[in-house]
Amino acid sequence: MLRSWQAVGTRRTNGGGKRLVSVQDLFTRQAAGEWAFPGVDLFGADLSGADLSGMALSGANLRGANLTSANLTRADLSGVDLSGANLHGAHLTGANLTSANLRGANVCGADLRGANLTSAKLRGANLTEANLTEANLTDANLTEANFSDADLSGAKLTGAIVFKGNLTEANLTEANLSDADLSGAIFTSAILSTAKFCDAILFDTLLLDVDLTQLSAAAPSVRHEGPSHVDYKSILRSIRVPNLKDFLVRTGMPEVFVEYDVACALAIKTDMFKILQSTFISYGAPDEPFARKLYEALHRNGVTTFFFPEHAEPGEKLHRTMRKGVNEYDRVILICSRSSLDRKGVLNELEEILTREARDGGASYLIPIRLDDYVFTGWKPPNADVAQAVRDRVVADFEGAETDDAKFQAGLQKLIRALRKKTVEGADVGKG
Repeated sequence: MLRSWQAVGTRRTNGGGKRLVSVQDLFTRQAAGEWAFPGVDLFGADLSGADLSGMALSGANLRGANLTSANLTRADLSGVDLSGANLHGAHLTGANLTSANLRGANVCGADLRGANLTSAKLRGANLTEANLTEANLTDANLTEANFSDADLSGAKLTGAIVFKGNLTEANLTEANLSDADLSGAIFTSAILSTAKFCDAILFDTLLLDVDLTQLSAAAPSVRHEGPSHVDYKSILRSIRVPNLKDFLVRTGMPEVFVEYDVACALAIKTDMFKILQSTFISYGAPDEPFARKLYEALHRNGVTTFFFPEHAEPGEKLHRTMRKGVNEYDRVILICSRSSLDRKGVLNELEEILTREARDGGASYLIPIRLDDYVFTGWKPPNADVAQAVRDRVVADFEGAETDDAKFQAGLQKLIRALRKKTVEGADVGKG
């Protein structure tokens, strides 16, 4: 790997006729106000941590380059060769990567929010934990690309080739995968809420521990070009989908198996609903990613849960939705954090549930869980009695659970125990 100030050969000149001969020359000319370097040859260059934001590098050769943590925000990288490059943790927000070649590139943990990757080639690229929120991957080649734990919420993947792509635990909320080729793709534990799959191709696709609602309800429907794989967890999570049986048959599952599996799932779900109390999650908008993670986990474990983005009815007034949820569900889970507790909506929901408890003779419906210490150390709502009413309970510890799966699972199991109908006191959440 070449170091930052070593000479780097070039085969082209830029519009000003100047020959780029080194990375040092690049930065010298950048400091002088030059920003357009189309077609430059920076093969294997070390640009780790470099600030290349807004640069015009269309058609450049950056094959094998080290761009770890580099700032390429809003850079023009159209047609650039980044095959085998290291972009770990790079900042590519709003970058233009149209028709770029990122084959085999390491893009792990990179920020690609709003980036344009139309027709880009990402075969075998590593995009684990990358942020691709609202990114445009229309017609991109994502064959064997790894998107494990990546955030693709709101991303556009229409017409993309995702053959054997790994989307394990990826967030595809509101993503558009219409007309995408999902043959051999792995969707284990992926979040598919409100995603679009119109005319998407399924064949040998792994649909394990996912909610099949969006896939089975797609219109036009998904195209089953061969059998795919659905496990019992997906059936359990999707048991209320009206056309679930038809979807399962089209995945290649024999009809007799479908009837049996659905009947078993219905029996299990019915028992779950009898055992576990229903819940309403109260949180502030900044904590929505964690609230969604909690909702998905509770849903997988058979807990009927109201989560605003999934269950709010269009046109219904917000205060009515809140009041209905707080009063009709068995328990209210309050997410306590600096980001949520001072929100007007959260305070309104909290006061509503405390009023309900008082109205029902001191019943305990509120289950507070904390993401930080703010509930104890800095929270001072206008009504001090509200804060005291929360602090007088055992507040379940989910601090660090946003990123630490072991902590999340430990807190989740205690929470589920507290939601069993034989357990009515929120204090049980804190007991090991």
